[in-house]
Amino acid sequence: MSAAPKSIAYASLAAFVAHYRALRSSPTLTDGERGILAEMRALLDSLSFEDRAALESVGADSAAERRRERALRKLHRELLERGKISG
Repeated sequence: MSAAPKSIAYASLAAFVAHYRALRSSPTLTDGERGILAEMRALLDSLSFEDRAALESVGADSAAERRRERALRKLHRELLERGKISG
């Protein structure tokens, strides 16, 4: 029986996003890492479909960048409200 994953608080939005991307792209995850990734996905699910798509976009045009920045601000507020980041 594995223990529930420890909830992680991040120092910044950039740290959260980097950790999410690393876990998401990893070919193998431990049970704990899968739990953390599931918690992160649940947090991201609080955003609209459009915001989640903007976070995943890699477009270089200015409109895509503005959408991504708005989505990041929304995610930042959500993470602050839930105590997942310190600033």
